[in-house]
Amino acid sequence: MSDFDSDIESNATTGEDARQADRAALMMRHAKVVCQSGQYLCMIRDVSELGVGLVFLHQVPPEERIILQLANDHTYPIERVWCGKRQSGYRFGCEVDVEEFVEEQSVHEKRALRVKSPGEVCIVEGRTTTTGQLLDLSCEGAKFSTDTKHVPQRLLSFEVDGLPPQLGQIRWQEGGRFGVKFQHPLSAEELAACLFHLQPFAQSEPCEYTSLLSKACAA
Repeated sequence: MSDFDSDIESNATTGEDARQADRAALMMRHAKVVCQSGQYLCMIRDVSELGVGLVFLHQVPPEERIILQLANDHTYPIERVWCGKRQSGYRFGCEVDVEEFVEEQSVHEKRALRVKSPGEVCIVEGRTTTTGQLLDLSCEGAKFSTDTKHVPQRLLSFEVDGLPPQLGQIRWQEGGRFGVKFQHPLSAEELAACLFHLQPFAQSEPCEYTSLLSKACAA
């Protein structure tokens, strides 16, 4: 069991009825939060009609109003009501169907949670070394943007700040973008640490969810 999962288990709700305990158990899964400074990995600890408890692998994002995004891409504006060292409680800024939230159904095939994480990357394919931009990152793979054409199914290695050198297989390319599946998946700890390294909280810029963030204050 990872340190991340151990933190979650040690903070599981006790003294609740069976239904609440079952619902909390279903919540032991990854999600991400979208802040002005970037996107960060988190774990959903529990949920109710009013709010949600989150656990992080680094300090809690300092912004009071952020967006919670599930693996099925559903987004929820949330506002912080209490904060601990690496966990925090938020109230929803909109009405939430808890059963729908828990089921996390999607019209798309289930895939690893992807987190946008812009950063410069050095790519080595055979004898060719190029540079590009990291677009998003998950435990299982990454997406890049380069000016170089890459051959699907070929192996390459890449380096990005916050991670040791990684080896992966090119799975697709469309224009200047291509995706890589890692030979050895990242742990949640490695992914969270890399995201935080690439997107420190101090760097605050407008994001695609700015309009939602402005409405995140719960009634």
